[in-house]
Amino acid sequence: FRVYILFLLGFMSGLASGQGSRFMNAKNADATIGGVRVLQKLMNVSETAIYWGYLNLRAEKLCLPFNSPEDLVLVRLACLGRVQDQKGYESLRLAWLALGERERSSLTDHFLADGIKEQAFNLEFLPNCVANAKANPLIGLTCLLDVLTDLLACLRTKVAMNPNLPKLVPVDLSDMGEFISAVRNRFVFVTCISRCQLKFRQGRCRIEMTGGNWGRATDPDSDLTSIAYTLQDLVIKQQRMEERLNR
Repeated sequence: FRVYILFLLGFMSGLASGQGSRFMNAKNADATIGGVRVLQKLMNVSETAIYWGYLNLRAEKLCLPFNSPEDLVLVRLACLGRVQDQKGYESLRLAWLALGERERSSLTDHFLADGIKEQAFNLEFLPNCVANAKANPLIGLTCLLDVLTDLLACLRTKVAMNPNLPKLVPVDLSDMGEFISAVRNRFVFVTCISRCQLKFRQGRCRIEMTGGNWGRATDPDSDLTSIAYTLQDLVIKQQRMEERLNR
């Protein structure tokens, strides 16, 4: 076990053949040391306690709330998005609050599912998707979370049709991550799930963006796409207003 931890530490540090580390700095080291300390208790407590114990540790380090289900989701998103300070967390929180109630509920169910007793999806390369969405001024984090809501709906439908799949399904988002970096049309990205293919094999799923998306990645924002997105935005805002009035 200790050899595994040592290997993991070296792998995460991005060792540069004796020339230092490509990744490890003071801030990243603090998070990594906290993770190693939590893993030292792996033989004595449950895997659930290990996981949420680490997230609680990160919340304390960043002085973040850790009480409600949405608090827990935001801390998990902060880890996935490599948030390292209060400013980064506030940006994340504002992006979350810009979502509708339906989207927040769907994402909360996803990020709190344990994959043991509840069906869950391990979204591989999600940190890369988050980083590319924040770096692309046409996309942003709120837009990415909206699209993830559509993706989760499709995944849940597919899983319901195939009860033989494991409780935890790995989902490869590497192609989506590259697409987020390349796309130059917001409406094309907002509607991209309708042109994706979900390829299941040996209990895993790969999201393929297909030529239907890649062929439109560099489409300029035309009057038609601008009008289409504006109408969609108005519908979303009306739904969110109705949600607030019905509370």
